[in-house]
Amino acid sequence: MEHIHEIYVQLHIYLCCTQFDNTRNLPMKINDFDIKKGIYSFEFDELNTESHSHPVVEIINAISGTFSLQTKGEIIENLVFAIIDSNTKHKVISNNCSVRILMIESHNAQLSKFFDNKEILFQNGVFVKTNFTKKDTLFSEIKNLTRKNDLKTPTDERISESIKFIEENELEYKNLIPELTSKVFLSDSRLSHLFKEHIGISIKKYLVWNRLRQAIHLYLSENNNLADVSLQSGFFDQAHLTNSFKNVLGVSPSKAYNSRILQ
Repeated sequence: MEHIHEIYVQLHIYLCCTQFDNTRNLPMKINDFDIKKGIYSFEFDELNTESHSHPVVEIINAISGTFSLQTKGEIIENLVFAIIDSNTKHKVISNNCSVRILMIESHNAQLSKFFDNKEILFQNGVFVKTNFTKKDTLFSEIKNLTRKNDLKTPTDERISESIKFIEENELEYKNLIPELTSKVFLSDSRLSHLFKEHIGISIKKYLVWNRLRQAIHLYLSENNNLADVSLQSGFFDQAHLTNSFKNVLGVSPSKAYNSRILQ
């Protein structure tokens, strides 16, 4: 599948993190988008999501006020800075708090090494601060790291080839696996093990992630209805799309559509 045009990536990132009250006008500012490198940076006046997880590292930096983060049943309040590891289930509440968000597709060791050097330690998949005078500096340093380095490409070429094939071909899972194993010369079990080791999620879940991108493109750019989008993007039906959408992006497709903001 071809890369989605930049504007659709902007919408995708907006949807991954946001559940707005439709009665209010909460602007979003787009700062930085690099599809190939998997870097997305933007600002929200307020940010409220349902519980969700996604295969990107998320950095939240409060501009003014404080926000709350819920993960593993625990609510951490009065935060000014947080790093949420990829595939960590979480919920963000930032009423009356404007925030900067940086989302990074990190599939090699460079970002982890940076965190280690900064002595950033994760507990239950998150690093949080309620009082952090160096938060703006750290946010900028992480952003500069993403610009100067390729954090997205896995070190194993077989996994890189697998991701490229998934993104460029629309195949059902049962048909995808034989194609992948043939392409990278690995058994089903070995490929599955390596893929999860490098990407953090299974091939099946990554396929859902990829389909969601296509669904967002169809739903928001062409104003198609949910039933049509579900079938066109490879989901069984509208309910399947809706459930996947909420689990990964933290908001329902209908809420996303009603809340969309184009820059």
